[in-house]
Amino acid sequence: MFAKGRLHMKREVKAGITGLVFGSMLVGCGVAPEQDGQGGVEDATTEAQAQASTERVLEESGGYVEPDPLARYWPAVAYGGGKFLAVWTDVRTGGIYGTRVKPDGTVLDGEGIRVNIGDEEGVRPGIGFNGKYFFVVWESRDGVDGVRVKPDGTVVGPVFRAIQTGESFGPVRVACSPKICLVTYTISGDFSTIYFTRVTKDGVVLRTADRTLSASNTFAYDASPTWNNKTKEFLVVWSDEHGEGPENADIYGNRVKEDGTILDGNGFPISDAEGTQSTPDVEWTGKSYQVVWTDDRNGNPDIYGARVSKTGTVKDPEGIPISTAAGAQADPRIAHHNDKSLVVWDDQRDGPHSIWGARWGEDGDVWDPAGFPISTGDQPQEYVPDVAYGSNKFFTVYAGQETFEPFEPHFILGTRVTHQAELKDVPAIPLTREP
Repeated sequence: MFAKGRLHMKREVKAGITGLVFGSMLVGCGVAPEQDGQGGVEDATTEAQAQASTERVLEESGGYVEPDPLARYWPAVAYGGGKFLAVWTDVRTGGIYGTRVKPDGTVLDGEGIRVNIGDEEGVRPGIGFNGKYFFVVWESRDGVDGVRVKPDGTVVGPVFRAIQTGESFGPVRVACSPKICLVTYTISGDFSTIYFTRVTKDGVVLRTADRTLSASNTFAYDASPTWNNKTKEFLVVWSDEHGEGPENADIYGNRVKEDGTILDGNGFPISDAEGTQSTPDVEWTGKSYQVVWTDDRNGNPDIYGARVSKTGTVKDPEGIPISTAAGAQADPRIAHHNDKSLVVWDDQRDGPHSIWGARWGEDGDVWDPAGFPISTGDQPQEYVPDVAYGSNKFFTVYAGQETFEPFEPHFILGTRVTHQAELKDVPAIPLTREP
């Protein structure tokens, strides 16, 4: 399921949420005074206890812990406070779980952390880091919710509600400045529109008069934001049909200031090539934005990218091919450090789904035009990755299954990649484990 089926898939996810049995409603838009803990869940273990637990399990298993199929839908990852935090939709109560991973690959939370401490089940989380807290957001039956997590694993409640509506769907994603986190999502009706909500570093949801980033008479979806610390602005990118149908969807962008001011009206085109452009992601490099997406201009899904200046000028209007290998390449994600980024994606050049990557320089050069494999077959099907940079390594997380059934329980795995494209984890690090 790629480009043209992606919007339908997301609506299936939302329908699946609606069909679940839910508890009481969460608190409203405001946030009560900060509370540490997990609302009836055991407090997060200390790092020393977590490390001891991980080492004990590794010793008992001969050095490798078999993962457990506890996850549903797609994982997300961010780096902060000296650790990576990977999150995913889980079969357990609350729906949103995660685990911290040290830069050396040590898993600190062997049984996972229950991130959603609220009463309503959540699905498909997004994650960002504001310098103090991880902000984790997700879809619920009646809107978009979120919570803060400290780098020590403590979940800081209560849950905040970014928007209350039955018409929102994902992907729900978030990017953070030190003061404000920008949460992006899609509101569907006769058409679908990209919306944003601002949340303060203390978890307080701010009301903004105009929160729409795309035109109101088209179908827009797949929004993804990033923070530019030079101009103090966010850039949000998305896929937009502009009334021409999903087979002609293009990539658009819009800049937003910390105070909620929208700078580019209904957005500007980043790629309007032939065919479908979808599932974009974006990262600020310090010199420009790098945008990547799934592109079927050649009749088969490929990975393309473009650089965008801090003022919104598209430097590569024709797009830069990052991977045009045989088979389908889709769902790219990007992380940056120094003069290059790592782009990762779901690749079917060899038949089954697997995770591949390529390094992409700030000057536009693709360092690995043939790509290189990141997943190495720990599961027969490995797909839909995310990636973050921290402590001189890129950390890619992804799903794995015996057969490609993303809505059924699956594993979450992780692989660290160096600047030299060296894999540090073969086999991959299992992140979902038996409680």
